[in-house]
Amino acid sequence: MRALITNDDGITSPGLHELARQVESAGFEVVVVAPSFDASGTGASLGHISRDVPIEYKKHTIEKLKGPAFGLNGPPALCTISGFLSAFGPKPDVVLSGPNLGLNTGRSVLHSGTVGAALAAQNFGIRSLAVSLAVSDPWHWDTACRFAIELLDPLMQASNRCMLNLNVPALPYNEVKSMCWASLAEFGS
Repeated sequence: MRALITNDDGITSPGLHELARQVESAGFEVVVVAPSFDASGTGASLGHISRDVPIEYKKHTIEKLKGPAFGLNGPPALCTISGFLSAFGPKPDVVLSGPNLGLNTGRSVLHSGTVGAALAAQNFGIRSLAVSLAVSDPWHWDTACRFAIELLDPLMQASNRCMLNLNVPALPYNEVKSMCWASLAEFGS
């Protein structure tokens, strides 16, 4: 199974790197395609696309990751669609986006680049998971990534167009009591 990992915080985000490593350790073939800049708030936009101007990208190295990584000069949804169009190897079976620097729990999810990348995958019939982490110091990247890994098996059993939005509290993994289903909040981010 092939997983495309992206985010809206950019190719250098430590959370993106941790998620890619954990997904690869879970047995997936991983390719990372993330914005070369902070693309927070871009929703599912594709940015400016022109036949006359190529979309620039640069190869990156992520420590302890076997799979390739690319910084794309475009928002997260464009990263997802580029993967779907096999620009960076075979089409992915699943897209994981995040972990975002902050939660995506309310009506503002439509403006989230993290969620936008997952929605773009869902729109093309690819299962997807958006992962967001509550703000803290230090960041609990491992917690967010471990819960994402726990959702991978049920996600892969779901229909092709399944998209999940996971929000993780700012706690060490062993202090989180459980996961639960929730509706979007009527206020906030």
